[in-house]
Amino acid sequence: MQQNQQKPQIGVSACLMGHQVRFDGGHKRSHFVLDQCSEYFGLHPVCPEAELGLGIPRPTIQLRQYEAEVRLVYSKQPDNDLTDKMQAFSSNRVRDLSKLHGFIFKKDSPSCGVERVPVFSDRTGMRERNGTGIFAAEFMKQYPHVPVEEEGRLNDIKLRENFLERVYAYYRWTEIDSTNNPLTAFREFHRDYKLILMAKNTQAYQRLGRLVASVNRENLYEIRQKYIELFMQVMTKIATRGQHVNVLMHIMGYLKDKLSSKDKAELLEWFEIYRDEQVSRVTPLALLRHHLNNYPHGYIEKQYYFSPCPETLMRPV
Repeated sequence: MQQNQQKPQIGVSACLMGHQVRFDGGHKRSHFVLDQCSEYFGLHPVCPEAELGLGIPRPTIQLRQYEAEVRLVYSKQPDNDLTDKMQAFSSNRVRDLSKLHGFIFKKDSPSCGVERVPVFSDRTGMRERNGTGIFAAEFMKQYPHVPVEEEGRLNDIKLRENFLERVYAYYRWTEIDSTNNPLTAFREFHRDYKLILMAKNTQAYQRLGRLVASVNRENLYEIRQKYIELFMQVMTKIATRGQHVNVLMHIMGYLKDKLSSKDKAELLEWFEIYRDEQVSRVTPLALLRHHLNNYPHGYIEKQYYFSPCPETLMRPV
C-alpha cells in the first residue's frame, strides 16, 4: 500500500467513497469522507465483496447462525457458503493494510460492519443484531490498536471527535519510529498528551506515566508495547464536561500569577457555563488561548488538548 507520511492514512469501505460496488451496483457516498476527510487523510478504499469476485451487481449475502457457528452465505441460497473464501481473502488483504491509522467501515455489512450486524437464525429465520462483518473482524484482530468506526456513528459529534482524536493520536504514535531519537520522542508523546489523558482517566494517566518513567534504551520496545495498549484503551473514553472543567482549571493554574482577579472570575464563569451545556468547549478554550497568547507557556502550548485534530473536521455534516 502506497502512503503519504505527511498525513494519517485511513481505510474506507469503497462504497462510502462513491464507488459503485454494492450488491445493487450502487454506492453509499459519504459527504464527510469525501468532502472533509479527503483533505486531511490519505484514503484507501476497500470492498471485500467486490474484491473477492462476487460480482457487481450480485445476490445479497448475510450472516447466518447455525447452532454455535455464524457463517457467511447467500441470502436466498444459504447452502452456498462463502465463509472460508471471505476469511482467507480477509486475512491476506488485511496484511496489506499495516500502514493504516484508522478505518471507516460501512455499517450493517456482513463483510464490513463493526458491530450490531444482522445475524439470521437458520432455525427460525429471526434476526438478531449481534454480528460483526468478517473483513472488519479480521482487521480488528490483526490491528487491535488501530481506531475503527462505522460511518453512521460519525454523525454523532462526540463519537466523531473521539474517532478523529484517536486516529491522529495513533498516527503521531507511529511517527515516533521516524525520529532521530525514539526514546525522547516517546517521552515527548506522553508529555504532549497529558491533558487529554487526564480528562479521560486520571488513574490511567498515572499508570502510563509510570511506564514512561521506567523506560530506557534496553526496554524501550517492551515498554512501548505496554504503553500503546493502555493508551489506545484510554483514548476510546469520552470525557464528561465535568472532567473537561477539571482540565480547564488545571490549565488556568499555569496562568494564575499572570491573570487579574477579573480575568480569573471570567474564566471560571465560562467554565461553569460550559459545564451547564450552554456552550461548546471551543468557548473556554478560546479564552484560555487568548491569555496564553499574552502570557506564553511552552509546556501548555504543546498540549494536543487544544487541537487533537484539525478543527474543520469537527464541523457538522
